[in-house]
Amino acid sequence: MSDPGNGGLDASVIRTLREFRLTPVWVISAAVILLLLVSQFIVTSAFFSQGTLSTLTPLVGILVLVATGQAFVISTGGIDLSLPATMTLMGAIVLKQSEGQNSHLLGALVLCAVACVVIGLINGILVEALRLSSLVVTLAVGQLVSGYTQLYRGNVPSIQHVPENISEWAGADLGGVSYILIFSCVLAVIATYFLHRVVIGRRLVASSTAERAAVLSGLKAPLYRISAYVVAALVYGVGGVLAAGQIQTPDLTLGEPYLLTSVVAVVLGGAVLTGGRVSPIATLMGAVFITVLDFDLRVEGYSSGVRMIIQGAVLVIGLSLIYVFRNRESIVRALQRRTGLGTGRTEPAK
Repeated sequence: MSDPGNGGLDASVIRTLREFRLTPVWVISAAVILLLLVSQFIVTSAFFSQGTLSTLTPLVGILVLVATGQAFVISTGGIDLSLPATMTLMGAIVLKQSEGQNSHLLGALVLCAVACVVIGLINGILVEALRLSSLVVTLAVGQLVSGYTQLYRGNVPSIQHVPENISEWAGADLGGVSYILIFSCVLAVIATYFLHRVVIGRRLVASSTAERAAVLSGLKAPLYRISAYVVAALVYGVGGVLAAGQIQTPDLTLGEPYLLTSVVAVVLGGAVLTGGRVSPIATLMGAVFITVLDFDLRVEGYSSGVRMIIQGAVLVIGLSLIYVFRNRESIVRALQRRTGLGTGRTEPAK
């Protein structure tokens, strides 16, 4: 005879297991844990040392930031290729407008915010109001911003270092964990709460996942989708400012490493490039995965070309796995029909 108490416990455990759903967050979290173990026990035994963390965590934090911004755009079914140019412009503004002085830093940051809003509005209006391709629009806007940045900054700027306040904060850490990563994790949590609990955020999700239904229900879907581009540009701006503070002497290549990696991080977080619901927390885990993977490849001595090939392969594999994950039931039914297992046919009697 089984104890009723234990029987009830067993039933609740079974019910919990049945209700458990394998989501992209669980999958990418498991992959990150596995990669961290490989990094510590196979690649380098000093992976979790304070020196390694203080070098790696700022990079993770900046990628988390810009990938979160990219996730907002991808949720609308678009993609933002102006990300590197926006980040680079932020570095140029912080460097030149502040003149390397803390007293001028606030004015530089305000100008950065204004520039990001303008870039986001241009992208959003051209894509959503005029129904142009996001690839073409953001690529063209990125080129315009890059050209303006070169003219604004000059080949050899008279100021070589960002203000001390921003560089000190960007370089600060807590036990080896960068303040940038801590701030990025907090932002990812806030973004998740915003998208799932706040009315405006839920309307943005509804405008992206089912635009026609949102319009029929009275939502101004294009305005919400335009706002996604503005929010994304502002987040890129924060990432660009912190990246400039982290390296102290930003140049015209400041944002280049973050275009492909931001898209890979969002895709690894379970998003599809055709639009729909995104998870900033899963995007955070994707950013951790791609940054740690790149670190491991550097430690093993692989060239930048090999690392780019591997990043591209991870993107393709991630997109393929997401397709299979989201369409697994229909794929199983198709395979059953193809093999005759799901048709109910039997061999004729001889």
